[in-house]
Amino acid sequence: MKISKLYAVNFRNYQSCSLSFTSMINVFYGQNAQGKTNILEAIFYGAFGMSHRTTSEEEMLQLNAAAMAVGVDYESYSGPHSIKIKRFKQDNRTKKEIILDGVKVKPKEHYGSLNAVMFSPEDLQLIKGEPALRRRFFDMQISQTDPVYYDLLVKYNRVLLQRNKLLKELRDEGGQRELLAPWDKEFCFLASQITRKRLAALGKLEAIAGAIYASLTSNKEAVEIKYELKANNGTLLYPQPAEEYSADFYLDLLQERERVDILRGNTGIGPHRDDLKLLLNGMSLKAFGSQGQQRTGALALKLSQLEYVHQELGEFPILLLDDVMSELDNQRRAQLLLFIDGRVQTFITVNDRELIPELANNAYFKITAGSVNEA
Repeated sequence: MKISKLYAVNFRNYQSCSLSFTSMINVFYGQNAQGKTNILEAIFYGAFGMSHRTTSEEEMLQLNAAAMAVGVDYESYSGPHSIKIKRFKQDNRTKKEIILDGVKVKPKEHYGSLNAVMFSPEDLQLIKGEPALRRRFFDMQISQTDPVYYDLLVKYNRVLLQRNKLLKELRDEGGQRELLAPWDKEFCFLASQITRKRLAALGKLEAIAGAIYASLTSNKEAVEIKYELKANNGTLLYPQPAEEYSADFYLDLLQERERVDILRGNTGIGPHRDDLKLLLNGMSLKAFGSQGQQRTGALALKLSQLEYVHQELGEFPILLLDDVMSELDNQRRAQLLLFIDGRVQTFITVNDRELIPELANNAYFKITAGSVNEA
């Protein structure tokens, strides 16, 4: 995939911004708080319809503006495409429109049309950070190439929200536990489908990430990735073959934990609790790896996202590198640049443009107080 044009109106500190891209490596440089990350956020918003920095879209709206818009023109293996996302008020209500190739679409039809991978300093916490980081990483990887999986996640989160609401009501107000039955049935069906798809993708992820990690360490170290089925009281068990994760499997777990779930007012088992565990030479990378090994593991995971999408769809996604180059040492920086050179269209933010050597006719853009100048 390759982006040819980006425009943004009333987005963050950009009242109006229109940029054209012809290079594979596009470097945005300048001092802090000038708007470099906002450019990458606009691309991410165009790709996913959400921000990588906030859950509140109000924060992206320029101060005192009533509406905002982001547009991306790009090419994929299927030809040229365009995405336009508009957020505005109408009849005192906030509305959002996603227009793909001139046709208004729903979020699930938009997701996966423009594929992108974001790598930011927070992603260096993928190994030692909270399980939610690794779940989000894994879910975004699968969703970009599997629209069914994305739809399952959306439905699962809705059911989980309703089940948790009912659990709180049963705890605080009493009532019949039989009210849980229809929610449990739907929850278990969706949980089994999601887990099976995750396990199917896990084998591919482990092979790709393992090969990348080995190349980053000159074959001196080997990494494995395991899927942990977790409850809110810790690890429950390691996965069995995917076919073992039936709706009945999850129903048994829910029934065993029903009393605890009601007391806590939330669902303590399911895909929203699970985790990925990385093993380095058979030992936990999170517990026993050095900082350098953990950063190499995080880099291998992010590069594996690129290769995973490439293998599934036949083309690389767009890569967004948000201020991550200064966080990597010279060796890992060089390895990252070697991986993307000439293959992956990349958008990079840095304070110092000298951090990025000339690769594939780089384009450099200087950002100053929301003004972009190619230089």
